[in-house]
Amino acid sequence: MKKILLVLAVIATVVSCKKEENPHVANADCGSCHTTEQSQWASQANLHALSATDVLANADHNTEELLIDDCLKCHSTFQFPLGVAHFISPVDQIGSPAGTWTVKNAGDWKATNCEVCHDPTSTNTLKLAKYGSLLDGNWSAGYIKISELPNAYQKILSLSTGIITTYTYPDQTDPAVQATKLCLSCHDPADRGEEPEVIIDSINYGPQGGDSRSYVAENHKGFNCTDCHTPHSFEHVNPTTTTACMSCHTGSKTGKVHINHM
Repeated sequence: MKKILLVLAVIATVVSCKKEENPHVANADCGSCHTTEQSQWASQANLHALSATDVLANADHNTEELLIDDCLKCHSTFQFPLGVAHFISPVDQIGSPAGTWTVKNAGDWKATNCEVCHDPTSTNTLKLAKYGSLLDGNWSAGYIKISELPNAYQKILSLSTGIITTYTYPDQTDPAVQATKLCLSCHDPADRGEEPEVIIDSINYGPQGGDSRSYVAENHKGFNCTDCHTPHSFEHVNPTTTTACMSCHTGSKTGKVHINHM
């Protein structure tokens, strides 16, 4: 019995050391296999990979709106507990000297890592993380219901009549639906800020969020973020060459997807 316990103790020590010597490195380990996705995600053309300087030292933004800790919920999700003052000085709308801000502790900045959307330990399809709640609300460990998403996600617009109706997405388990819920954790169509009103053919649809979809055109109902935006580069798909679109989109034919992208 003592020999068995001794062997188990040795195994436990080896496993423990193995973990310490090779810890999972966020946004790095994934690229050893997913090279294409990692390259697309890390590209500076992808706003999700912006540095602390790009995000926090933007003079145009900072003079218009005060940086707060909640900014990190999306821009550096896992570093939110550190607070914005950990990364930028001063935390005001003037700067020092006026119009300039100094980035601190840039090495702690994590931007949007792979793990924000993918949980390496998950058994879900595509290992999607379960950040189901909007980040300006209560955090939830599970995917929220469609009915709990912002109204703009649930509304369908008829371009011919201008009538907006509610649409209930039928497939709650489809990966594209779950991916859309992840996107909406940060890209909240209800967070309209100072966005201008949208007027089309004399119909005023009100202010539309600039970060996300708001009122999907009727012919695209049921579509999700990843149907039109490639998941890692976020380039728009070409409707004339994408199989799912080609039955309707031929030649130069285009269609409106949602109001704030018209």
